[in-house]
Amino acid sequence: MPRESARSLRASVLGVGVLGALLLSVPASLWMGSGSVYPVLRPAQSTTTAVAFSADGRLLTSPARLRSGSGAEVVATGFAANEQVRVRRSASGDLASSRADQHGVVRYRFTVPAASGLQSLTVIGSLDQAGLPPHRAVFRFVVSSDQAGR
Repeated sequence: MPRESARSLRASVLGVGVLGALLLSVPASLWMGSGSVYPVLRPAQSTTTAVAFSADGRLLTSPARLRSGSGAEVVATGFAANEQVRVRRSASGDLASSRADQHGVVRYRFTVPAASGLQSLTVIGSLDQAGLPPHRAVFRFVVSSDQAGR
C-alpha cells in the first residue's frame, strides 16, 4: 500500500472516531446523573396570583392598596386537598401554618402591618409531587394611609 494512502486512511479513521465520540456524547449525557458536566432541566415552579377580600367583602386585586391595621383575607387555589401550607409575609418574614380545605383552597386572614410600601403574602405548599416544586400563590399589596381597597 502506498505511503500516502496509509496516511489518508489514518486521518479518515481518526476523523470518524472523533465525530462518533461527539455524536455519542449527547445521548451519554442523558444517562449521567445530575452531578454531571451537562446541565439538567428542572421544572419551573408553579406560581399563581392569589386574590383577597377586604373586611367588608370587597374583592381586592393584586397589588391592592391597603390601610395599615385593616384586615383582609387571602384566598389561594390549586393546592392538594388538606395540604399543609406555609404563609410568609414579606415585611416581617414571619411564617404561619395553615391547611387547604378538601377542594385545595387556602383561606388566610391577616392584619395589614404598619410598615408602608410594597409587600406580599406568599402561600407555599408542602407537597413535592413527582419531583415538581411545591405550588405557590402570591398576593401583593401596598400599605398606605389611604382607605383600604382604593
